Amino acid sequence: MKIMQIATRYFRMLLLIIVISAGFLVKTFGQLYFPEDMVSIKGQLIDQVTKEGVGYASVLNLRIRGGTMSDALGSFSIQADPSDTLTFKSLGYKEKRVPVSEIISSGNALTKIMLAPIRILVEQVDVQGAAPKVNMSGIPIGKSVNVPVELRSDYFASKPTVLTAIFRPFSFISYHLSKSEKEKRTTLAVIRSERDFQMLSLVYNKDIVSRISGLSGDALEDFMLFCNAFNGLPVNANSYDVEKRIRELIIDYNDEHVKAKLMMH
Repeated sequence: MKIMQIATRYFRMLLLIIVISAGFLVKTFGQLYFPEDMVSIKGQLIDQVTKEGVGYASVLNLRIRGGTMSDALGSFSIQADPSDTLTFKSLGYKEKRVPVSEIISSGNALTKIMLAPIRILVEQVDVQGAAPKVNMSGIPIGKSVNVPVELRSDYFASKPTVLTAIFRPFSFISYHLSKSEKEKRTTLAVIRSERDFQMLSLVYNKDIVSRISGLSGDALEDFMLFCNAFNGLPVNANSYDVEKRIRELIIDYNDEHVKAKLMMH
């Protein structure tokens, strides 16, 4: 009987110790969370270097396995417990964790959280030029063509000869009758004309003609029309050729005006 009483006493004491230990463990390692303890956290994610907002970044609360996302300007709003820790993630930035207690203690209505961008050191890159390599084999290399690929002829780069009509009649006929080939040749002619005019305009323009002829105003405009019609200058003309030709044309221009006045009288 006494043995049963002693065993019952020890069992109760052991049970009391277990209950007290369990309560201590719960108090030490666990914490209860209540909805009324949740607080509203508002903040803005800022690039540490540019000081601009980090848009569409992830704002995570790992305790509840949930979160939100910042807007285009980096602003966000989330509900969290004061004991939680928020994790901020964005592509191109280092991950950052901030306790909610620190955000609350700042006292700001809109807390600014700095994110550090990730900088990757790129290894040395060798850059090679586009110049043709030295021909070490002795095999002749064709010259490069500066005509755009879409404007090159499908048959010939230049007008085919009479022999082509005998040996390659189909290509000869297509070159002369194909609509696409005619359009390509017309476009190339315009490009060459524009290029030639740009080269000639370096030594032949209105200012140069005015300096050589001494004309200005309407007289210069009239003389320029006369020069453009009869100058006959090649595209590779130099300053000497232009000045010589302008002095010749001013004489012809004056003679034409004298004849016109005589005919009027």
